[in-house]
Amino acid sequence: MKAICKLVAALAIGVATLAGPGAAQARPVGGTVQRIEVVPARATDSYTVNLVAGQAVMVMAIGDGDTDLDLFVYDADGVLVGSDTDLTDTCLVRFTPRAGGAYTIKVKNLGAVGNRYALIVK
Repeated sequence: MKAICKLVAALAIGVATLAGPGAAQARPVGGTVQRIEVVPARATDSYTVNLVAGQAVMVMAIGDGDTDLDLFVYDADGVLVGSDTDLTDTCLVRFTPRAGGAYTIKVKNLGAVGNRYALIVK
């Protein structure tokens, strides 16, 4: 449980730092999305969020440090609009949707064990 609390705290600090003071961030339709999940080894979690055209969005995944996570965001037509594929399990994608609608977020675990991560869409 302590690990999850640390993960959520790190997520909150990371979001505040990345957004910057006074930075305007759009919210997905229905509000900010925050979840704690576990993606199994060599698997991909997928989420759908509705976004508003022209409003900046930040998608972030922070893992538990056990494996490399990659983050991908696709528009309603399946076109990749952003990704983070470095060698860490801290991922960030920022973009401004050209069209509103359903966007797909994928969190891919490249490791041999599961990874507990926090996901935020703001």
